[in-house]
Amino acid sequence: MSEHDTAASPTDPAAPQPPYASGPAPYNVVSPQQRAIWETKGRRAIGFGVAWLVGGLLVTVVTYSQAQGGGVYFVAWGPVLYGVYRIVTGRQLLNKSRS
Repeated sequence: MSEHDTAASPTDPAAPQPPYASGPAPYNVVSPQQRAIWETKGRRAIGFGVAWLVGGLLVTVVTYSQAQGGGVYFVAWGPVLYGVYRIVTGRQLLNKSRS
């Protein structure tokens, strides 16, 4: 009998398992530190988004009120859209950190 005949078969439960079958892949596991980072970034993004949104609305309202007697006013839709974008992405990060 040779050495190869006495080795356990791969389907034998007593056979040693390969190291890659020991648990979930490390890239699928999210650490608590990563979740904390996502939550911090999400809250910060929402804060900056609100600031951009309010700033854009404020510029629009101020220039519109100054142009009441006739004149030109500025609609700051860029900062408003950017603020909405930051709020949405911040909310997604918060949801990602909590799931």
